[in-house]
Order: sequence, then structure tokens, then C-alpha cells
Amino acid sequence: MQNKYYKHMRMVGKRLWHHYYLKNWIEYKRNRKLLEKVRKNSKDNKNNENPLISVRIPTYNRSKILAERVIPSILRQTYQNFEIIVVGDHCTDNTEELIKNFNDNRIKFFNLSKRGSYPTNPIDRWRVAGIVPANKGLELCTGDWIAPLDDDDEFSEDHLEILLNFAMQNDFEMVYGVVQMEKKSGKWLNVGSYPLNSGEICHLSVLYHSRLKFFKYNINAWKYEEPADWNMWRRMKKAGVRIGFLNKVVGKHYLEGMQRGE
Repeated sequence: MQNKYYKHMRMVGKRLWHHYYLKNWIEYKRNRKLLEKVRKNSKDNKNNENPLISVRIPTYNRSKILAERVIPSILRQTYQNFEIIVVGDHCTDNTEELIKNFNDNRIKFFNLSKRGSYPTNPIDRWRVAGIVPANKGLELCTGDWIAPLDDDDEFSEDHLEILLNFAMQNDFEMVYGVVQMEKKSGKWLNVGSYPLNSGEICHLSVLYHSRLKFFKYNINAWKYEEPADWNMWRRMKKAGVRIGFLNKVVGKHYLEGMQRGE
């Protein structure tokens, strides 16, 4: 009886991976075509030395950290032509009130009418938590470039400036840098290297061109044991996006984010 069970589970596993690779192949072909199309249709803005950057933040009931750490790290940037798109995953705290207190019309808040549906398993949930408001945020971004940021992390003061300059000077469509990651309370580790690999890139370290907005976060990434941000970077790489790595610290990833399972 036990042997039959294990045999059945192996068959289920094989079918799942077969579906995974087939789906990836179909998506790869689609993304290649879309990338060629957007490259052809997008206007050449190489001469625009001051493009608008959309900083996109999904959040859920983390108003204090958002107001005291995250948004201030954007407002003190050396590069100031940005908009901040904050999307609540149906926040029920005082997030909207604290955002209004900044009295800065570059900051826009949109709160979803209902919360996203996520897996119940804590690890799987962590892999895709916040994906629903993140994708909504992509729709709302109006900038030439997109800078993702989570609701408990912070940018270095020159984050936007150095990543933007690096991308534009080298004709990259996506760039990423090094992030100081808090592994234990007060213990930090630098994360970020080239070539692009899982575990060697942090969500907040990335800046990418808005022509890549057709890449969405996959709510089902957890089924393949992939964090949704890595799943998207991997798909970009496979499609042929021009990616560059800047070996400089561009922000901090705090322990709270690693412990989240909301």
C-alpha cells in the first residue's frame, strides 16, 4: 500500500514539473515576442537626462515602518524626479493618514477593496505575499523607470541616481546592485552578484525600464518553490532583457521582511 502511495506521488511530481517546463517554454516564446515589440515601439529617451522614476511599494498594515523608514529613504534621494506609488493590500490601519501627513503630491496611495488571496502555508505565503498590490502598482506607475521597494526596507541615499546612471550609460533595461541584508538582529550580509542567480539578488536592489511592465509577478510562483520577485527576474533574463550588475550597496533589507507571512 505504501509503495503505491509513493509511486502515485512520484507520478504527480513528474506531471507537475512537466507542466512547469511546458508552461515556461510557452511563456518564454511569448515574452521574447513582446520584448521585441516593445523595443521597436518604445521611443528613444536616451537624450532625456531627467526621466521620471516610479517607486512602487505594496503594503499591508505597516504604517509606522512605512512612514518612519521606507518613504523617508526615498524623499532624501540625491535624484528627485520620482513618484511614489503605494498600494495597500486592503490596509485597515492608518496607512492613508500617515501618507497624507507627508503633504507631498509625488506620493500616491491606492488601497485595494479586498485583500489578495495567498497560500496558507507560511513559507509559500512568504514567497508571494504582496503580489496582488505589487501588480496593481505596476498598472499605476507612469514613470520611465520602475524601482520596486518593499514596505519595511530602505534605499541608500544615492540608490536612484547611481542605478539610473548605470543603466542609461550602458543601455541596460534592468540593473541591480548590492543590498545589506539583516540575517540576524544586528548581523548584516551583503547580497548581490553577477551573473544573475537565485539568492543573489534582492527585490529592492532593482531598477528596470517601464517598457518591461508586461512582466507581471506570478501569484503561482510558490507552486514551483520560487519567490515571486526571483521568478520575474528569471523570466526577464530568459527572455533576453539586457541586464547589468552594479557592485555597490544600494539599500538595506531588514529582518522583518524575512519573517513576514501576512
